Amino acid sequence: MSTLRERFKAVMHFEKPDVLPWLENVYDETLVQWLGQGLPAERVTVIDWEMGRGGTALANMVTVKGFNPYPLFGCQSLYGSLLQVDIGPMPRFKQRLLKESDRHLEYITETGAVARRSKTGKYTWYSMPMFVEFPVKDRQTWYEYRERLNPEDPRRYPKDWDSEAYVKSYEAYQDGNTMMRFNGFYGFGAEIMGIPTFNLMFYRDPELIHDMIEYWEYFTVETIRSAVETLKDRIDVVYWWEDFADRHGPCISPKLFKEFLLPHYKRVIGFLAKNKIDRILMDSDGNINPILDLVVESGINGLWPLEVNSGMNAIEVRKKYGDKLFLIGNLDKSELAKGGQAMKKEVDSKVPVLKEMGGYMPGADHVIPVEMTLEKFKEYAEYIKPLLAY
Repeated sequence: MSTLRERFKAVMHFEKPDVLPWLENVYDETLVQWLGQGLPAERVTVIDWEMGRGGTALANMVTVKGFNPYPLFGCQSLYGSLLQVDIGPMPRFKQRLLKESDRHLEYITETGAVARRSKTGKYTWYSMPMFVEFPVKDRQTWYEYRERLNPEDPRRYPKDWDSEAYVKSYEAYQDGNTMMRFNGFYGFGAEIMGIPTFNLMFYRDPELIHDMIEYWEYFTVETIRSAVETLKDRIDVVYWWEDFADRHGPCISPKLFKEFLLPHYKRVIGFLAKNKIDRILMDSDGNINPILDLVVESGINGLWPLEVNSGMNAIEVRKKYGDKLFLIGNLDKSELAKGGQAMKKEVDSKVPVLKEMGGYMPGADHVIPVEMTLEKFKEYAEYIKPLLAY
């Protein structure tokens, strides 16, 4: 066993690889800061030749696709190779600046929300925005928004996605996992309504919530159907985004989860299972312990990021749920960012124990923050790598 993909798949299925995958997700603002601190841009820049219409490469023309710093440090991206199925609204909302003050910028996003960014930070356009308005407020605005969620829209797939070469690429890829990504039922509703409005609607207009969630099940299954039925277990893992908790606990009660969400979880996961896709990784920040039994019952079998400051403890989760959940993350990002003995203590308290328990891949308990300097990340990398080999 030697490829990143083989190692990732082994751990997800509670088998022992030769080397434990180390997974990270670097925040854009952090990467920009690292470039200013000496990260060699030429070693992390991803480029492609720009092709002319005649099929020949245009001399000296390259397209910058982005940055991939992970191989430089010896880790890999959490996301691997993402299947490009678009689950967003179509047509997109046109991004535009709505207003500007001395302190803030407000603009409409592609999903229709109004976001506010601070102008006082060093990296305004890379910082996390605050959302101040959402496109769905009631039944009428939901019906209007739903018009943009047509699973048959041909723009949802790359033009060549079902070609023989595209399908074979999912067999041949070895530089990490192959992943399909979409929003779960709470995440979808909160994203287009905002958490306060969405939560209130469970009580004020439960029929609207049922309608939204039922439609999201239909939309999700029909949008991904062609890819799932074509690629099947060439897709190693599904990334299921929810974000339905904060540090104090879930934003939805077990009672509401069971009534409104659980049946739909089971049907979507059942569809995936029929097509041999059996690893479902749920992303939710916060403390999800109070609803974790229901999450497991639904068919979810992986968790990330397991935030320490919210009370999530990967060792305790492993003891309680055994091999029902593979786990990623849970290294306290604030402790890692301190470097030195604080970083080493955090790594030592979890990685060796969870490595022997199995079904665990280490990494920060969310995105690497801007507080972690390039030198501190290098120190962390050099410390954790010797602990990964079995």
